[in-house]
Amino acid sequence: MPPLTGPAGTAERLLLLTHYGIDWQAGWVSRYRRVYWEQLLPDRVITATYRAGTLRRWWRDVATELGSAPRNAAERSELEQLLRADSTPVLMVLRLETEALLLRTRIVADAVRETRSSTGAS
Repeated sequence: MPPLTGPAGTAERLLLLTHYGIDWQAGWVSRYRRVYWEQLLPDRVITATYRAGTLRRWWRDVATELGSAPRNAAERSELEQLLRADSTPVLMVLRLETEALLLRTRIVADAVRETRSSTGAS
């Protein structure tokens, strides 16, 4: 699946960074895996678009609520670049296209997990 471009691409990358930054071993979100994709994540994403006027505020709200943080220097650098995008179009995409973006994020996460499982990586 080719990556999205423009505001949708920025939104997609932010969602991937959010998902991968969650502490799945010790964080509170790990207890809610069953409802994570359908309720927990979409609710946090959409609610934050109404509270936040900027991507920096959106990230802070969602990341703080979910216990998410970039895992390494490359992710921190990418996040910093993404947060400099024009906020309004990205926030609108996050608000109005949440379901489609989260489906794409879940497809990518599932594919990565399957690849890691089949190669024996953790």
